[in-house]
Amino acid sequence: MSQMPPPPSQPAPMGGSPSTSSSAKNNVILSYLFWWISGLIFLFVAKNDPDVKWNAAQSVVILGGLWLISAILYAVTLWPLGALVWLIGMVYWVIFLVGAFNYQGGRIKAPGIGQFTDQLTDQLANAVK
Repeated sequence: MSQMPPPPSQPAPMGGSPSTSSSAKNNVILSYLFWWISGLIFLFVAKNDPDVKWNAAQSVVILGGLWLISAILYAVTLWPLGALVWLIGMVYWVIFLVGAFNYQGGRIKAPGIGQFTDQLTDQLANAVK
């Protein structure tokens, strides 16, 4: 009687390293998916994963900040400026989502304004226990 060969080993997922868990990647994607609202949720849900928590905090700081500025500008009838800030927010949202879908661990840095927002993002991420 012949024996069955052992099953083949599972390859690493495409686009990710074996050390990056798919749940961390999914959590980072969800942190950015619904702008600052999902970032706020994952800031409290992902307490044990510092990278997910940091990305969630960045979502709140940058996307939430741009949303708030846009809303204020619309409220004081400066709608062209509000629309411009909203458009900038959309660009950052797309950048963050592309980074999240290609996530391999670590932090997704905001181009152009990351050096200004990193300290605030760190403070927010560390404030939530």
